[in-house]
Amino acid sequence: MSERKHQAWNFWSAFFFFAMVLLVGYLFKKKGIVIEDITLKEAIVIVLASYRMTRIIVFEKIFKYLRDVVKRRDKLYIIGTVSNIITCPWCAGVWVTLIIVVFYYLVPYGTLLIYVLALAGVASIVILYSNMLQMRADRKQRIHERNKSVGENFH
Repeated sequence: MSERKHQAWNFWSAFFFFAMVLLVGYLFKKKGIVIEDITLKEAIVIVLASYRMTRIIVFEKIFKYLRDVVKRRDKLYIIGTVSNIITCPWCAGVWVTLIIVVFYYLVPYGTLLIYVLALAGVASIVILYSNMLQMRADRKQRIHERNKSVGENFH
């Protein structure tokens, strides 16, 4: 796909996103939901759920097949834009957050999904932190062993 067409589709996808925001805003108004009244707890739950779902879409194996299929067809106009969205955590995060907000406020029992994703988000953060601590401990151990062997060579 030419760079110019690619940019045009990205531009139109932004308009589509803003149209979806307007539609969600209209549905919120119709249901009497005021997004400005969101509590800190709700914001944290939405952020954690958005984080987890974004990671699932952009990085996890479960969506790898979809990412690969879309990447192979990214020469097609809209598919190229979708490919950009689902392979970029920043892009996907915006779309995912809108979907999470819709599920949280507008879909019956959608809060269950959002809470599951939020708790999974906390769990993944704990795992990432644990992995980071393990890598740090392994690095310190290697340095210690290297220093010990260097010291033995001098004696």
